[in-house]
Amino acid sequence: MSIGTRALRSAGAATIALATVCTLTLGTAGGAAADTDPAVDLAVDLPLPPGAVGSHPAAVNDNGVIVGDVTDPNYRMSPVRWNADLSPTALPLLPGDASGYAVAVSDDGTAVGYSGNRLVRWSPDGTVTALPLLPGDAAGWGYIHSISRTGTAVGHSAVGAASHAVKWGPDGLAVPLAPLSGDVNSNAVSVNSSGEAAGLSYSAAGVAHPVKWSPDGTPTALDPTSAYTNVWVVQINDAGTVLGRGATPTGAANDQWRSLTWKADGTVTDLGRHSSANAINASGTVVGKQTGADGIDYTATSWSPGGTATTIGADYEYTTAVAVNDSGVSVGHTGTKVPQAQERYALRWEADGTMTDLNVAPGSNSYALFINKTGLTVGVRVGHPTPSGTTYNAVVWRP
Repeated sequence: MSIGTRALRSAGAATIALATVCTLTLGTAGGAAADTDPAVDLAVDLPLPPGAVGSHPAAVNDNGVIVGDVTDPNYRMSPVRWNADLSPTALPLLPGDASGYAVAVSDDGTAVGYSGNRLVRWSPDGTVTALPLLPGDAAGWGYIHSISRTGTAVGHSAVGAASHAVKWGPDGLAVPLAPLSGDVNSNAVSVNSSGEAAGLSYSAAGVAHPVKWSPDGTPTALDPTSAYTNVWVVQINDAGTVLGRGATPTGAANDQWRSLTWKADGTVTDLGRHSSANAINASGTVVGKQTGADGIDYTATSWSPGGTATTIGADYEYTTAVAVNDSGVSVGHTGTKVPQAQERYALRWEADGTMTDLNVAPGSNSYALFINKTGLTVGVRVGHPTPSGTTYNAVVWRP
């Protein structure tokens, strides 16, 4: 499943400039040993189409196709697809639009994203088509969150204060996903290969309820007894298990938040207080980070389908895992609290927890963001701020 992200782009980082690639083996912290096998660990910048000076990835599919955006010297974003051989293809915009970006890609290379403020789909041959909003929202706006391996996309369309979850099938038609009974708004954030979607249903007072929609659009409450509050749905896997985070037991103090999974049979698995999950694979393995008892330190963690936690990032003071493939290989990065200028490093963990530092250019921070079934890892190299801005470059680590 492909899920787009723009979380690492700083609002103040307006300037995107291409930095010269220069890779080396990173020094390690906390006694972690760096793997120096260049076939595995060297970051390779994704090539840029003519006129582009920077890039940012948004998703990778299991066939090695990557989508995202590139930026020109005037800071304008344009959608791009990197083919399996890493060659770049500029994706067209709708007439009248000057900028846009792709956010997700299916296994056949169909991409979705934005042309200006309009939602669009790019076919594998690059043809761009506008995705419609729901009829009642035609005067409003839309958001697209993800696309399944099989080409079904989800998001929501909105007008005024009203928000309506939408599913776009491979035919491009907009299908409404109704809120739960008694609720008034909805938002779909993830969809699996069978067409099951997951997201949130909102009451008139703005209270969010996690929900799963069947392929025919029927909504089912994931938390029918309202045992939790403040839940955010992250992902639904192909087995129909839904991952959520930020859940607080109803009536408990706010510092009791945790992550949860809801299996297709209704079983709820609590991943523990202060667990913050980011991704789930097809077998139900979850990765993310676990905050320590002090409420400050956090460590990359993997949870088994039954909820057993295994620390995988203890070699650094702060680590988080952000993606996991169906073989149980996960990727992420180090983090830091103090000093803020300390460099951050991309990391990979094998299914047995063995960690590898992923080499990057000197003077840059690196983040591993996505990994596909073959182990191809995609991320971003972020240069230190300069008087003209911060540099971003999409990179890959080949398996």
